[in-house]
Amino acid sequence: MATQTNKTRTITGYISDLLEYPRWVFEREVDFTNCRYGGHYDARVRECENCQFGSACRWLDSSRSLEGATIEQLTDALEAAIEQLRATHRHKKTCYCKTCRWLREARHFKSSNVK
Repeated sequence: MATQTNKTRTITGYISDLLEYPRWVFEREVDFTNCRYGGHYDARVRECENCQFGSACRWLDSSRSLEGATIEQLTDALEAAIEQLRATHRHKKTCYCKTCRWLREARHFKSSNVK
């Protein structure tokens, strides 16, 4: 899929902007102080697979290299962020915290723009 323009913003730019919030949440929640790997996820390392922050760390590590990413790569990162935040922040449907608002916006964007 080629980059599409939506008013003055591109879809890739919008997805990149959407990904800023989960990146901020995961960086705040994941404590890399005692990580021997400096917060770089490695599936071949047992410690990474068993780490309590494994999936958030995996997402953060993969999202560090999204500059210049394709729409498909950004979409994959968005889907992973939605799943990670959904799994770690279970709130009522009527909740309007920042995470729940982000989840609604991301899901709406995904359902209306990403095929």
